[in-house]
Amino acid sequence: MTRFLSCTLLFVHLLFIGTSGQCNSFDERLWEKYAEIDASNARGRGSLAGVYLEPQQVGDVTARTPFADLRVVTDRKEEVPWQIIPRKPGKQKEEVPAQVRNLSSTGTGETWLEMLIGKQEPRVNAVEIITSDTDFSRQVQVLGSPDGKSWNTIRTDGVIFDITRGEKLRHTRITFPQTSFRHLALKIANSNAQPLSISDVKVLQESDVQGETYTIWGKTENPQVSASNKESSVVVRMNTVFPLDRLVISTAERNFQRSVEVQVKLDKGDWQPWAQGTIFNFDMPTMHESQLAVEMPEIAAREFRLVFRNLDSPPLSITSVNGEGYRRLLVFKQQADRKLYLFWGNPLAQRPQYDLDGFIAKQRPEELPMAHFGQPRPNTRFAGSTARLPFTERYRFLLYAVIAMAIAGLIFVQYRVLKRVEK
Repeated sequence: MTRFLSCTLLFVHLLFIGTSGQCNSFDERLWEKYAEIDASNARGRGSLAGVYLEPQQVGDVTARTPFADLRVVTDRKEEVPWQIIPRKPGKQKEEVPAQVRNLSSTGTGETWLEMLIGKQEPRVNAVEIITSDTDFSRQVQVLGSPDGKSWNTIRTDGVIFDITRGEKLRHTRITFPQTSFRHLALKIANSNAQPLSISDVKVLQESDVQGETYTIWGKTENPQVSASNKESSVVVRMNTVFPLDRLVISTAERNFQRSVEVQVKLDKGDWQPWAQGTIFNFDMPTMHESQLAVEMPEIAAREFRLVFRNLDSPPLSITSVNGEGYRRLLVFKQQADRKLYLFWGNPLAQRPQYDLDGFIAKQRPEELPMAHFGQPRPNTRFAGSTARLPFTERYRFLLYAVIAMAIAGLIFVQYRVLKRVEK
């Protein structure tokens, strides 16, 4: 009996050890979809290659962490290291030395601010006005001159403001078409208000770092208004599940400002706050500025709920809400004389960690040779969602039986020991 009990416990121990190793290795039966990666045009052009992940190819993301379930494997089922590089846009900003030469008032009550740029043939396209004042709105004209005497209008409808009613909103940077004038001037219309207290003006050269985006179309549903809470809401349903970085709101209305909370659904169906932003549109003779996008941390979700804080203003009429995301470039290590496949569709998979992650992430996407996907296909060897469960979940009744036998064996051994003691 002792031998039986020892064998039983050894069997249970080996069972857990054996199955734990299987959970960590690639098993194509756990992935629902795959596509061949055609890297034939990239071979011989470096050790790395890239392929874009597009919504129409690998859409309807199921992993809790977007793309955590991606696996690049060879035709021998060997995993290949990979890394995703987002093609995010950005701005490079350089401050150009400049000296304020004249800060005064015009005969009509406008603030006149003149600057001399401290370099020959400058290239500038923005100014930042430094002021400690709050709760203001001013229209600003930007002018340029080669000699500080004859002035050319560069922009007429610039605006700076600081709004403290409701959500605080501050905007003191003015952009304009790139100019090479050494003399710049700002004419600030005060409209019978006190002139701003200006401590400095920064002259900037801004350049765009090109990024690439895609759009996921959304459908608005279930609009609601809560007069007691002074808010309104709308549910947005996306036509595919793919990572998004912002929501873009369309409305025909003008001259408004709203705080917006973006919510997503939890597993239990409750709405959870995910991002917060402020949208506005000022379209007046003295002000033309708008911001209708709400930035948010990357998320792949089917439904979003937007809650607008209206205060005492009427609810906005929302025309549409669409999602935007930065294109993702999948960079992988090339494999000579091997076919490569991308597998996805395993919501329980964890994001793999490779020793080349840091090296791959530093690559310049525009310099990498490009591959492309073949037709996405369902994996005919997919064993079903239950196959992804741990061994203890899939065969719980078998384990219960083994444990019950082990307990029965222990009771029997204890009984034998007691009988011998009595004798």
